[in-house]
Amino acid sequence: MVTDCLHADWRRCGSGVFTWSVFKLYRASLYAPDYFDPAKPFALDLLYLRTIQATQIVETTMSEIERLRPSDSLWLSAWSVELLKILPDVKLSDRLIGLFLPLQGVKFFSARAPLGDVMSPEFASAFAAIWLDPQTRSQTLRAALLGLEQE
Repeated sequence: MVTDCLHADWRRCGSGVFTWSVFKLYRASLYAPDYFDPAKPFALDLLYLRTIQATQIVETTMSEIERLRPSDSLWLSAWSVELLKILPDVKLSDRLIGLFLPLQGVKFFSARAPLGDVMSPEFASAFAAIWLDPQTRSQTLRAALLGLEQE
């Protein structure tokens, strides 16, 4: 079970739904020991609310990384290839979990099994920025994940 990758004392810091236009795409939850600190391990758990192809997930991911962290664009192609090998197509009720290990990378899990990892500190930081950077596209989701406001 994926919860095995989380320590027993981790808690949910917050959660919210990511919406694009009128479509609810997924419910995201942020887990961390005690409180969220980007310098310590944390996990993002995405529960999908619709079907999305892996290629679309990766394209959107790379687009957001390039928008938020243009200095990391040298690695975009390599990260894209790695993610395409790791991430599956998702459908309603599927879960993808990213375990962020600062200064190391990100380990990916489905609800039942490990999927693979991208062991790059730059990737971990750039990937987390999609949800947690102050310039994220969804300020409401960011605030909900960080526990700054109630859903």
